Amino acid sequence: MRAVWQLWLQLWTRLPVLAVLAMLMCLTGLVLALIAMLDARVAYVGMGFVAFASWFWHIGLGQVLRGVCRPESFLLPGFRARLAWLGVADVAQWVLLPGVLLVLAGPPHGALIVAGLVVVAALGLALGCGRRVSLAIWAVFIAAGWMPRLASQVVTVALASPWTAPLLMLCAALLIRYALAPLLRIQDADTPTSPLENASIGRNSQSALDDAQARRGAWNRWLGELFDRAAQYALERSLQAYRRRPSAAGRLALVRRLLLPHDNPQALALRLVLVAGMVVIYFLAVMHRQHFDAAVVGAYAVLLTMARFPQLGRGMLRMRPNLADLYLTLAPATRGEYQKIMVDALMLLVPVSVLTALAYTLLGSVLAHAAEPARMLITAAIVATSASLVALAVHLIGPEGSFGRGAVNLVLIFGAMGAYWGGYWMLGAFGLAWGALALGTVTISFGGGVWYAAQREYQRRAPRFDAPLG
Repeated sequence: MRAVWQLWLQLWTRLPVLAVLAMLMCLTGLVLALIAMLDARVAYVGMGFVAFASWFWHIGLGQVLRGVCRPESFLLPGFRARLAWLGVADVAQWVLLPGVLLVLAGPPHGALIVAGLVVVAALGLALGCGRRVSLAIWAVFIAAGWMPRLASQVVTVALASPWTAPLLMLCAALLIRYALAPLLRIQDADTPTSPLENASIGRNSQSALDDAQARRGAWNRWLGELFDRAAQYALERSLQAYRRRPSAAGRLALVRRLLLPHDNPQALALRLVLVAGMVVIYFLAVMHRQHFDAAVVGAYAVLLTMARFPQLGRGMLRMRPNLADLYLTLAPATRGEYQKIMVDALMLLVPVSVLTALAYTLLGSVLAHAAEPARMLITAAIVATSASLVALAVHLIGPEGSFGRGAVNLVLIFGAMGAYWGGYWMLGAFGLAWGALALGTVTISFGGGVWYAAQREYQRRAPRFDAPLG
C-alpha cells in the first residue's frame, strides 16, 4: 500500500494549493452532510461543496496521471495494480463516504446525487487528462438555454425515472474509460513541437507539471499537419529568399520562422477561420434567445490575445537548451547582439496580437449587430497594442516560477480589461478622434516605455541555455 499512498500524495506534492482547497471544501461538505441528519435540506448544500471539491481535485489528479503514466513507468512491478488501488481509494473518498452520509440523512433523490458525484469526478478527470470531450457539458448547458421548456420537462422526467441514476453511472464509466485508455496504452510519443507554436490544437497544452505531451485525436492530428505544412512552407520561402540575397532582415525572418513557426500568414489565416467557425456556431446557438452589450466582444477579443503571452514565458524556459544551437549558428559578435536578435524576432507577436484582436472584434461586432463597431475596433486596437507590449516585456524578463508568472498574468489581464472599458467610455464621452488620441497617448506611451526598458534589460543580461530546474 506504500506505492498507492505515494501516488495519492502526488497531487499534494505537485499542486498543494489545489489539493488543500479541494480538501477543505470536501470537509465542509461532509460536515454539512452530518448536520443534514437533523435537517435533510442541508444535504444538498453539503453535496454541492463536495461536488465542487471533487471537480477541482480530479482535474489535478488527471494532470498528475498524465505525468505519471509514461511508457517507462509500466516497467515498474505491479504499476497497473497500484493505479487500480488508487482508483478504489478515490472512489471511497469522493463517492462512498459522501454517499453513506447522504443515505443516513435521507434526502429525496439521494441516488441521483451520488450518481452526480460520480459524473462530476469523471468530467474533472477527463479534463485533467486532456480529453476535451469533458467540455461537451457546455453543449448541454447551451442546449438547455436554447430550449428551456424542453429542458425543464426532461429534468422533471429524469428526476422521476428510476433509470436516470444507472444511466449517469454508465456515462461516467464510459467517460473514465475514454479518458484513461490513452494513458494506459504504451506507444511512441509524438514528434516534439516548438513550445512557442500557436496552433491551438492541444499539442502544446501539456501541464507545467511534466513534459508529457497530450494525446491527440485524429482531428487534432489532421489540424496539426495543416499548421505544420504552413510552417514548413513559410520556412522554405524565407530560406530561399535569404540564399538569394543574404541580409540582416532575411536572417531575422529565418529566426522568426524557427522560434514562432505558426505565426506566418497562412497559419494565421487558418487559425482565424477555425475560430470564426466556432464563434459563428456559438452565436447561432445563443443569439436568438439573449442580447448583450456588443462591447463585451471587444473585451473578450483582447482577453484572447493576451492568453498567448504566458505561453511565451513557459516556452522560452523550455527552449533554453535548444537555443544554444541557435546561438552557435548565428555566431554573434557579442552576447548583446544575440539578445537583440531574439528581442527583434519576438517583437512579431505584437502586430500578430493586434491583428488577431481586430479580426475577432470585427467578426463579433458583425454577428452581434453592434451599434458602434468603429468605437469597438479603435478601442481594441489601441488597448491590444499597449497590452501586448507590456505582456511581451513582462513575460520576457519577469519571474520564472509558475506562481510568479500566474500572478503577473492576472495583473496584466485586469489591467487590460480596465484599460479597454475605460477607453471605450472615453471614446464615447469625447468622440472617436479625441478619445482615441487621449487613450493612445496614455496607454501606448506606457506600453512603449515598459517595452523599451524591458528590452534594454534583456539585452544587458547574459544568454542562458541551462534547462529550468523542476
